[in-house]
Amino acid sequence: MEINEFNIISVIDSIKEKRIVFHSEADFQFALAWEIKHLYPDADVRLEYAYKVDNKVYHIDILVRKEGKCIPIELKYKTLKKSLTLNDEEFTLRNHGAQDLGKYDYIKDIVRVETLLLEDSRFMEGYAIMLTNDPSYWNGSTKENICCAAFDIGDNKDIKGSLEWAEHTGAGTMKNREKPLVLLGEYKMNWYDYSYFDEDRNGTFKYLMAKVVK
Repeated sequence: MEINEFNIISVIDSIKEKRIVFHSEADFQFALAWEIKHLYPDADVRLEYAYKVDNKVYHIDILVRKEGKCIPIELKYKTLKKSLTLNDEEFTLRNHGAQDLGKYDYIKDIVRVETLLLEDSRFMEGYAIMLTNDPSYWNGSTKENICCAAFDIGDNKDIKGSLEWAEHTGAGTMKNREKPLVLLGEYKMNWYDYSYFDEDRNGTFKYLMAKVVK
């Protein structure tokens, strides 16, 4: 597999024919890695790959490696509460909430992938992916004065530059996430349909995918 042959959209299109919901982020991570290996059998696929930058250890959710070239993939799986049964398998999705932190952490994943590509020539491209049934992520923010306005990842939103919490943000809200997020590139937040269960609340999944290149 050449790096330019890798197509993450094709991987997701393939997996959603088999798995339309996941029990957890770890379940999503394993299933996606398995599908990558199935579609690209000559690639080495690793989970929770440890990599050090400036004496700080990063754990990449999925690393795709072939012929010395690497593709890091970071994942987020954010759900609202829902229970359903598919093919005799019961799924009880938890209510994650804290969407402001979820948005910050997703953009932080993009920054992390950018850092890896900047620091090591083996990293040619990378991806940050979020899968969710929470419409507040793709609908975006409707108020300008909210604490996390800078981290809005609503559909068609452009994000770039230095992003930080609003001045009136409480210390408890941004605990352990105080630092501004500085993006090297500019990204269009495009949301794609993933799966649909029913008309009941929280019955639609969409995914967001940001591609990071050198």
